[in-house]
Amino acid sequence: MSKKAPLDMSSLLAEKGQGAPANDAPTRSIITETFKNEPTNRKIGESKKKPPPSSEFVNLGFKVPKEFRHRLRKIAAAKDVSLVEVLRDAVDLYEKANSK
Repeated sequence: MSKKAPLDMSSLLAEKGQGAPANDAPTRSIITETFKNEPTNRKIGESKKKPPPSSEFVNLGFKVPKEFRHRLRKIAAAKDVSLVEVLRDAVDLYEKANSK
């Protein structure tokens, strides 16, 4: 059997700083104006409410229906808080409503 010469694929890789988008790649619009009241990423900005000090976080490890998960995420996104904060507030409200 004769060996085939290896293919030269060096032209497929760009050198650092020499890369360019494909000719048919869609272009992105450039943002020239921003709004002052635009919400920022919570990880960059300060959080609205600091959680109480805890020894450590642990995995709850339970499953919920898709609709419940969707509702929970929707609430968290609307209030710009984490899922943990939504659950913590829900448990606090439940305890207040059911304390005797």
